[in-house]
Amino acid sequence: MEDLAEDTIAITNTISIYKESEIRNDTLLHLLCSPEVKSHGATLYQLGRMASRSGRLAVHDATIQQLKNSGGLRLIRKEKASKAIIEYYNRLVFINYLQKIEDDEIMEYRKLATDVFHPVIFNSIVVEEDNSIIAPAGNPALLTYDPKVLYKLAGLVSYVRNTRLGLANAETEMKTAALDLIVLIKKEYHIE
Repeated sequence: MEDLAEDTIAITNTISIYKESEIRNDTLLHLLCSPEVKSHGATLYQLGRMASRSGRLAVHDATIQQLKNSGGLRLIRKEKASKAIIEYYNRLVFINYLQKIEDDEIMEYRKLATDVFHPVIFNSIVVEEDNSIIAPAGNPALLTYDPKVLYKLAGLVSYVRNTRLGLANAETEMKTAALDLIVLIKKEYHIE
């Protein structure tokens, strides 16, 4: 149950990261498609640099792995609890699938971003002490204002945004399953 409690904390954190990313990416998408794109250089650079950063769910599965590897999972006599535990961890398959899609989309985004954002400016806005990203001074120009390129980049931002939305939804369901599983285990095994 300790693993499940830790998972709910980790899941809450990654969902928060996805929600913040959704807001930033919505803004980036709209600015890339805006007729006033040239007047938002600093914001575009900051959001453009942040767009490829993401959170990763790291579940605490030491107990389940130990049970699987030792054959101990079959020792869980309560079928309802055993089934719920397996179903809970099987949710990771879909989450890992979405994370792979996100990784691929981010790689495509990064490739095209090098055609839009000046690499020296992109590099200069990363704060080395904490790896955060700040807006550059002034209103730096993009490498191109070709609408076709900017719309393509905005399209990639949209794909990343929506995949992260899917991840947030899947992880919200996993968090609910974790909380339900804690209640079930306490009930089935009479734990206070």
